[in-house]
Amino acid sequence: MASVTPGRILITLGNMMYALGAFAADLNTTHVFNPRWPPHAKFHNGQTMTLGILLSVTSLAFLWKSAHARDVTCARESLWWAAMIGSFYCAAGCSAILYPGTEWTDPEFVVEGQWTQGPLFGGVVVAMWVGYALESWRLG
Repeated sequence: MASVTPGRILITLGNMMYALGAFAADLNTTHVFNPRWPPHAKFHNGQTMTLGILLSVTSLAFLWKSAHARDVTCARESLWWAAMIGSFYCAAGCSAILYPGTEWTDPEFVVEGQWTQGPLFGGVVVAMWVGYALESWRLG
């Protein structure tokens, strides 16, 4: 089976985006080095960043396992798990705004016209499932 395909590239990029993006967005004065954040909030932020790496690595393992599967059924199952696990982090990010008292950005860091995580998280979830659909279609 072909290894590098548009669907696999899309899922790989989505995984890299949230795994690395969490560190780019959070390992700075808005989160980890924010003096207003209590230590336990920083603990959970560290937990979340590490979880992003672990989910991404797991998703990528299933994704590239599917590239070397001996049969289409095994490839489809691995691909489905790659998209599902790859969606978890950003789906959780999309739902986080639904909890009481949450906002996309702390008030001191709001920049007019700046994108929030919502569209980015949603875009990654869409990328995972578009990648899955492309690859499933390719597999027949």
